[in-house]
Amino acid sequence: MAGERQDAPRRGAAWSRRAWLGAATGLACLAVAGCSGKADEAAGADAFFERRFADLQGVSAAMSDYRGKPVLVNFWATWCAPCVKEMPDLDALQSEFPQVAFVGIGIDSAANLSQFVQKIPVRYDLYEAQASGLELMRALGSNTGGLPYTVLIGADGRILQSFAGQISKEALRPQLRRMAAGT
Repeated sequence: MAGERQDAPRRGAAWSRRAWLGAATGLACLAVAGCSGKADEAAGADAFFERRFADLQGVSAAMSDYRGKPVLVNFWATWCAPCVKEMPDLDALQSEFPQVAFVGIGIDSAANLSQFVQKIPVRYDLYEAQASGLELMRALGSNTGGLPYTVLIGADGRILQSFAGQISKEALRPQLRRMAAGT
């Protein structure tokens, strides 16, 4: 019995050392994950700037043309009710903040996108991406692939913020104000 009592503290001490080692390892992993999250944000923004998409007239456009400017990138589709609902707000914000480039990436066919903008016109740049747009959404941080998905990229090329789902003018306006001011 006495031997059992002596073993118990040793097991506790060994467990305690393992717990501390596990905690230290966990913290190290979190630190690495935190650093890699920043790298992923930069890589995500680069993924946007490295792409080419056709505009609604079928002309290929390089997203690198937006490099060095603050950019709002909105992923949408004609069949997505929240996407359709937020487009007039995005159009109004684009007029309010002309220093920020607004880019709509349509996850749909060119024909559907063209028909849509005849009914609900917008003044910002629209591009056709179809399924490749979903890949880009993931590269820009979307975990779900749901639409709409909006990403704000600073003039320095960093992802500032992203929004899954419909976003209001009131929620976007403060960040757009900072982006337009260059802060």
